[in-house]
Amino acid sequence: MLYNIIIVDNNSKDNDFNILSEKCEEWPHVTLVRSVLNLGFSGGNMLGVQQANADYLLFLNNDTVFLNDNVSLLLDFMLKEKNAAICTGQMFNGEGAFVTSFQHFPSVALRFLGAKTLRAFSPEKYPDNGISYAEPQKVDVVAGASMFVDFNKFAEVGGFDTNFFLYCEEEDIAMKLCKAGYSAYLVPEARYIHYLGKSTSRNIDVDKEFYISFFYYLRKHLSRGEYIIFVLYSFLKNLKFFYKGTHYLRLALFILSFPGQERSMKHKQRISVN
Repeated sequence: MLYNIIIVDNNSKDNDFNILSEKCEEWPHVTLVRSVLNLGFSGGNMLGVQQANADYLLFLNNDTVFLNDNVSLLLDFMLKEKNAAICTGQMFNGEGAFVTSFQHFPSVALRFLGAKTLRAFSPEKYPDNGISYAEPQKVDVVAGASMFVDFNKFAEVGGFDTNFFLYCEEEDIAMKLCKAGYSAYLVPEARYIHYLGKSTSRNIDVDKEFYISFFYYLRKHLSRGEYIIFVLYSFLKNLKFFYKGTHYLRLALFILSFPGQERSMKHKQRISVN
């Protein structure tokens, strides 16, 4: 199998880049690309896509480790399942415990009724993401830590939307592929570890970024009424914890301002100049 590994350095510190660059010189199949800005998940991956020349692409976080021949297993599945556009393997955390590898598309019904209730009426549409599977499962959204895609289908829908800086990229690409008539799958035989939360620290700006991305996703794919319901729900959810500190109150007021993409952290960056 011919392959090429493309590493995107998403504006790391000079010392980290220098160490990485020296290592890459030892690996003949590795192409290293450096950005002078942190492009986020979508932008960073799309920068790597521009260097790729392949029928299939694997987007892989830097805090993941394969537990078996992950790529071959995902490729074999995609070659057999012609309608599949995107898939992932079974995720485990750093302690080796099972972690869900897929989610359902956000909806008002899912938010207020819950997946368990909806599953009773439509079990195929709402598979249980809290259990381990032995066979491939058709799902809505696969985990962004490891995403294997059919490049032609991925390209057909425009790839990742680079308006997303952090969060909700998986939901968006999965929804675009779904609207184009393609499917997403969990392939449990392919297994990997994701050291959850090791690459992003949480703070008020990161929490705000989640809602900026989430609301953008809702405006793209749901009705205006559903969008407003989610905003009000998110406002009340954070407001009820105001007694725990100003973090929740600040976040609630931020949500009530109906923040758009212009509030994203990506607009506050400066270009790195050596």
